Amino acid sequence: MAKIVGLSRTIKFEWLNKIVELILENKDETQIKEEINEYLSFEIKSPTNLRKTREILMNIWVRTPEEFSLLKQKALEAYKDEKCNKLALHWSMMLVSYPVFSDVCALIGKITNIQDTFTTSWLKEKLFEIWGERSTLFHSVDKILQTLKLIGAIENEKVGVYRIKKYLVTDVKTIQVLLLAILHLRKKAYYEISDLSTVPQAFAFEYNISYEWLYDSELFNLSNFGGKVVLAVD
Repeated sequence: MAKIVGLSRTIKFEWLNKIVELILENKDETQIKEEINEYLSFEIKSPTNLRKTREILMNIWVRTPEEFSLLKQKALEAYKDEKCNKLALHWSMMLVSYPVFSDVCALIGKITNIQDTFTTSWLKEKLFEIWGERSTLFHSVDKILQTLKLIGAIENEKVGVYRIKKYLVTDVKTIQVLLLAILHLRKKAYYEISDLSTVPQAFAFEYNISYEWLYDSELFNLSNFGGKVVLAVD
């Protein structure tokens, strides 16, 4: 069965903030749906586009599968702290909610470790190799790039050419949420601690990992592999 792309609309940072704020006000799913509908209607006039955008936001933050419930809980706790990086929290939830977003970020992260820029045509070619060439994916890539641009993760060098932007994250709660999301992606059986700061899916963020808080945290499972301390994926 072909994987569902799903991420078919451009998403703005303030829209993501709005839906989290509704959750933190203890609104139920029906109330959130109604209020986000009204909120989006000021910017999105097409009923179809509004519905699609609303559903994406709901899927990212509201309709959370049980396996991601701890991630969501920790992300919401971090969000309430003024020291948090809200973009990194939204990013973490988007990585686990939409595999296509994770794959796009992984490709961008890997190529920009080698060179300074990437092109739309290269990204689409590589993504088609992973997902298969289909019209929904072709449309989705443009929307994801626009989303990354609007939330400040990439910027145009020229038409069709992008350069990434980096954000320093120092808040431990935010970094822990990023790590939880990365582990949920299950791209590896374990990560060396030094590798956790350069995971391509988190290309927009610079952060340091402390052995001390990893060891003290109940969120992570440290193991010894080949004489090295590693973070195991459960």
